[in-house]
Amino acid sequence: MNIAHIVYAKYWGGGEQYVYNFCKEEKRLGHQNIIITDSKQTNIADKFKEVAIVADTPMLGIKRFFALRNYLNVIDKYHIDILNCHSGTMSSLCAILKILRPNLNLIMYKHNLKPSKKDFYHRWLYSKTDAFICVSKLVYKLQLDNAYPENIKKYHQIYNGIDTALLFTRKNYFPSKPIKIGYAGRIVENKGISILLEALKILNKKYNFPCELHLAGEGNKTFLKKCNDIVSNLGLKDLYHYQNFLKNMSKFYQDIDIFVLPSIVKESFGLVLCEAMYSGVPVISTDSGAQTEIIDNGINGLIVETGNAESIAQKIIYLTTEPDKYKNIAEAGYLKVKENFTIEIMIKKINVLFSDLLKHNKIK
Repeated sequence: MNIAHIVYAKYWGGGEQYVYNFCKEEKRLGHQNIIITDSKQTNIADKFKEVAIVADTPMLGIKRFFALRNYLNVIDKYHIDILNCHSGTMSSLCAILKILRPNLNLIMYKHNLKPSKKDFYHRWLYSKTDAFICVSKLVYKLQLDNAYPENIKKYHQIYNGIDTALLFTRKNYFPSKPIKIGYAGRIVENKGISILLEALKILNKKYNFPCELHLAGEGNKTFLKKCNDIVSNLGLKDLYHYQNFLKNMSKFYQDIDIFVLPSIVKESFGLVLCEAMYSGVPVISTDSGAQTEIIDNGINGLIVETGNAESIAQKIIYLTTEPDKYKNIAEAGYLKVKENFTIEIMIKKINVLFSDLLKHNKIK
């Protein structure tokens, strides 16, 4: 198969890692991958070049429609069978490409928790889409609750999967001192970073519990400055460690004792949770979305109330002062991911769908 992905992104996050892992596994299976991304986002393009052919094209604003010929040239040059759209911003353009190249199989990926819309434009858009892939049960249910009857069969729920080859599962399940708390992903407000900083303050100031916070990922410069100002004002600057995008995430997970995803926005999945769990790191997350599909509370991780810094602090103390519980949760987390959320499992299911679409459209 010749598989293309349209990726609209300014920062590297879970969605981009999803596409990266996707292409790496398809490449291993012998399929050709082409990624079409914005020509100005060289950092995104350079990363994707490791696993796919990259065609950079204008995507910002109305420029993408003037670059329509560029997209068609890529589709024709590489004889694209499957076009994967990972952004609602690019969906109308993809529908136009489907009209101009009817043999193209158009797949829309639902990476967020927005319900399907009912209006003339979206009905037209959905009619041009061959299939929708929802990355969690929560996303799938939200789509079906508001879907047009004629489109219901187009929706498929296939969990995200992580590339386990990039991760090393540790054998030492004893936390260090001071406790190292980790977070990886986009460094933005709605990920609950401010709540995590408050938990850091509570642990050190209220409970006199020695710990430090390690963040990894790209983010908005304004918000990063805000984080620096917060820890400075709290007198916690020496306990706050920020690193930009890391190529070797395995080392990051090996160096931390607890992973916390404190999102205040509803998460459609949680790739970083899976990465941490597979690495043998106990995880804590909020009840704000599909995290509860990954974490069985108290068995392979802990779930806390969204926005509750005190609860995060208490769970960190609980886990790192109960060696048996810490070890049991770490081991159960590894097994949960190994059996459910690997890239091999994900791509196997997606390729079955792709094959069905190719056969069906060929018959037509």
